[in-house]
Amino acid sequence: MIRRYAQIRPSRGTVISPALRAEVRSADGFGCAGYSAGMLGECFGGIELDHIRASHGIGMKSATERPNLVSLCSAHHRQKTENGRKWRPLLLEYIARRDQWGGGREEAPE
Repeated sequence: MIRRYAQIRPSRGTVISPALRAEVRSADGFGCAGYSAGMLGECFGGIELDHIRASHGIGMKSATERPNLVSLCSAHHRQKTENGRKWRPLLLEYIARRDQWGGGREEAPE
């Protein structure tokens, strides 16, 4: 049995600056990046910024920076959360393309 001797502090959630939020949303074409990354199913629900790299522990957060953030609809966010081993590598490839070419929804320059 695990015992906790100190109270868990309430989480204030992830704080993403408005400038970073706007930058990522713009790079993702103001929509869900799931389809562009090869995720299955139609987009559904609101668009959320999601951390892609795993946090490596309960209560730990991965970096809140552009190379680790992507815009996902609620449906694709759930897919990534439930099956991260499958979708994280594809989303990281998408982010690399997005950041190399200036936008994930665009084709590579000729």
